[in-house]
Amino acid sequence: MKRLLVVTLQVSLGLLAALAAAPVVAEAPPASGAKANEDAAARYFTNTKLVDQDGKVRHFHDDLLRGKKVLINVAFTSCKGACPAMTANLAKVQRLLGARMGKEIHIITVTADPENDTPAVLKQYADRHGATAGWYFLTGAPDDVNKVLGRIGGLLRKPEDHATTLYVGNLSTGNWVKTQATSRPEDIVYLVDHLDDPKR
Repeated sequence: MKRLLVVTLQVSLGLLAALAAAPVVAEAPPASGAKANEDAAARYFTNTKLVDQDGKVRHFHDDLLRGKKVLINVAFTSCKGACPAMTANLAKVQRLLGARMGKEIHIITVTADPENDTPAVLKQYADRHGATAGWYFLTGAPDDVNKVLGRIGGLLRKPEDHATTLYVGNLSTGNWVKTQATSRPEDIVYLVDHLDDPKR
């Protein structure tokens, strides 16, 4: 993997919100078991209710994160900047992940513009990019969306302020890395597959 194309950080849940600005590696605490990691994730992420592109209410931790490897980014459908490129790139990642999508792995795109990105708008956007089972485009009440964005270091003054960061995590191990959502799809899949490899 061309390491210049991706920046990775291994962190504990308590440091996840600082990922967006952190320039250095932060080591996760010693593993204390899958259940302990899942419990910590549940407390950190909470079960904030958001709505997916099919209009279904999703509890952020229990429905989308628990027991999965996840890829999380922030975008919005009317974006004229990086969002189309990020989403098209994640569509390629989705294809490379194949049958693991929706079973072992979820891709989660949280809107930066909940006032305009209704489930119906997100559905059109998801369909346009070929999203399949396991890729969730999320909106909701602005306060709820902001609560989730705050947990992934993405609180915004306006939608255009969002970053192109992609967070990749394993809820069972507590390991997280960040890269760019526009990194080579093969490099992103490498991170997913080697998330828990200390020699990554």
